[in-house]
Amino acid sequence: MRMKRFLKRGSCIFASLVLLCSLSGCSGQNGSMNKGKLVKIAVCVSSQTPAATALREVFKPRIEELTNGKYDIQIYDSGVLGSEKVTYDYTRNGIIEMCVVGTPMWSETPAMAIPDFPFVFRDVEHARKCYQGELGDYIKNEIEKDQPIELTAWFPNGARAFSSNKKLESLDDFKGQKLRMPNNPIHVKLAESLGANVVIMDMGEVFTALEQGVADGQDNPLSTVKNEGWYEVQNYIYNTNHIVASLELFAGDEFWDSMDDGDREIFRQVSKETSDYAWDSYMEQLTSDRQFMADHGLKVHDLTEEERAAMKEKIKPVYDYLDEKYDWAEDIRNMIDDIK
Repeated sequence: MRMKRFLKRGSCIFASLVLLCSLSGCSGQNGSMNKGKLVKIAVCVSSQTPAATALREVFKPRIEELTNGKYDIQIYDSGVLGSEKVTYDYTRNGIIEMCVVGTPMWSETPAMAIPDFPFVFRDVEHARKCYQGELGDYIKNEIEKDQPIELTAWFPNGARAFSSNKKLESLDDFKGQKLRMPNNPIHVKLAESLGANVVIMDMGEVFTALEQGVADGQDNPLSTVKNEGWYEVQNYIYNTNHIVASLELFAGDEFWDSMDDGDREIFRQVSKETSDYAWDSYMEQLTSDRQFMADHGLKVHDLTEEERAAMKEKIKPVYDYLDEKYDWAEDIRNMIDDIK
C-alpha cells in the first residue's frame, strides 16, 4: 500500500508536468496535437469512482462523437492537476476548461454548503432526485450568479459512513474517539456534537494517521475507505449515511462562451447522460462496497431508524449553527424534505 501511494504521488508530479506542457503548446496527454480543440477536465477523485468512470465511458466518447471530433476531451483524474480549490480556480480563470470537484467553494458561495448538511436526505435515491432536480437548480443559480462558471452536472461523491479502530456500533461509542475530519465547520461540529475529539488533516495524511493511532477513525463513503486502502487499518464501520455528498461538473465561462449554441446544447445533453450513468453505477455498488468491508474483517453496523432519529437529535448543535449562519438553511431543509 505504501508503494502504491508513492507511485500515486509520482503520477501526480508527472501529470502536472503534462499540464504545463499542454499549456505551453505541446501535444498534451495521449498526443492530442492533431485532434480537435483540447478540453482538459481536472477530476478530484480517483479513476475508480463512478464520476471518473462516467466521464471516460460516456462524456468523452459522446462529446467527441456528437461534435464529429471537434473537441478532444482529456480527463486528468485522482487530483493530479491539483487540489479541488486549485482546479476550481483554474477553471474559473480559464487555465483549464472543466473540472469535477466537491464543495471547496462553500465559503465563497454559501449555497454550496448544502451538500454537507447532515441527515437532510432520506436515502441515496432521494439525494439523487434532489441534486438532479429542484435543489440542484437552486444551487446552480446561486453559484452562477457570482462566479464565472457553468455547473453542468451533479455526480455522487458518496454516502458518508464512520470507520474506526475502536468499537463503533452506537452513539455512545463516539465519546472520546479521535476522528479525522476535513477542515469544514459543519463536519467539525458534527463530530464534536457526537462527543468525539476532532483531528483535522488532509486526505493524503489519513492512512498513516489511522495506522499510527494519530486518529482512531474518520468519515467518508465506503468507496473511499476501499479505494484509499483505509480498510486495512480500520476495524469498525458505522454505516450512518449521514451526508450524501456530491461532485459537480463545472465549465469555465471563458470556455463555455467560446462555443456556439449547438455545441453548448450537446455539452448539456451529454452532461445529463453522464450524471445518470454515474448515479446508476454508484447505487449499484453500494451493496458490494458494504460486503467488501465485511469480507475484509470489518464489523459493519447499519444505522437503524431509531438510531437515525437519536443521532439527528444529538447533532442539533449543527442545525443551530447552520440556522444562525444562513437565514435560508431551514427553508432549504424544508424544500429537500418536500421532494418525493
